[in-house]
Amino acid sequence: MSRKNYDVVTLERFVDRYLDSPADAFTFQQSAVQVYPLSLAVARIKPPTPLFKAEYSFLLLFLTGGGQQQVDNETLDLHANDVLFIREGHLNAIKSIDEGTQGYYIHLENALLPRIFADSALLHRLTFYPKHAVSAADMAWLGQCCELILSQTGEQGYAEEIQCALLRAMVLKVAQASATTLCQPNRPSEITMRFKELVYEHVTTHREVAFYADALAVSENYLNRCVNQLTRKPPKQHITEMVILRSKVLLQDRSKDIAQVAVELNFADPSYFGRLFRQVTQQTPTEYRNTFWQGLSE
Repeated sequence: MSRKNYDVVTLERFVDRYLDSPADAFTFQQSAVQVYPLSLAVARIKPPTPLFKAEYSFLLLFLTGGGQQQVDNETLDLHANDVLFIREGHLNAIKSIDEGTQGYYIHLENALLPRIFADSALLHRLTFYPKHAVSAADMAWLGQCCELILSQTGEQGYAEEIQCALLRAMVLKVAQASATTLCQPNRPSEITMRFKELVYEHVTTHREVAFYADALAVSENYLNRCVNQLTRKPPKQHITEMVILRSKVLLQDRSKDIAQVAVELNFADPSYFGRLFRQVTQQTPTEYRNTFWQGLSE
């Protein structure tokens, strides 16, 4: 296996690194929207994968089965009739895939997102509330849309427009099924979503809860109540977990020593970074790096 650091991957690199056959043996679809059966993942991916960032977005639809997927600092349990959206640039890892899982993987290049998400607020909400359960009837409807997308080929007129229209309808169906979260969130939900978005953008330079409370124009106490209510974790824990996740990606690169990783994350004291990393992961940064590379070599 290549030792290249693939912390940011294209679809081709993902296939090359995490599927059990090289990318040149994989049949990539040539359409703007690519839809693949989830049974491919069951047969050809051996979880858990390391943390990575994708240069693309994707949707997972589970007709049967499920598994576990890490998205940023959350590990999500996935079951039949769940929909998961992961936006480009966000940390994720495949923790497990249940035997017999059936469904669809929908690959979305970033240029398509404005055409699929006419409402940018809905895109942001789905980014930070990525998992949604729908009814069996709604999942069957979503599956039919996937089959219709697959039926469109590049030789047909308006194929791309039809694919994007079908995807837009699918996103709206998911929003309809999760109206409270995605369409009409209450104030605590909106504050929590905006907090998570700000942490994603600023955690490397700002790790004080006060910074985020000021940015949201709320008190620290109110921010704590909102985030605790929705996530069962205080804001400080979200901030710490996110910076440790960022550090795990940097630690995959063996050309960086531990002090360099600490500096990139704006830790004034590398020894403090090491203590914090161990407090969260029960490993030192060096132990994590060694375990990571040992896992790749097996």
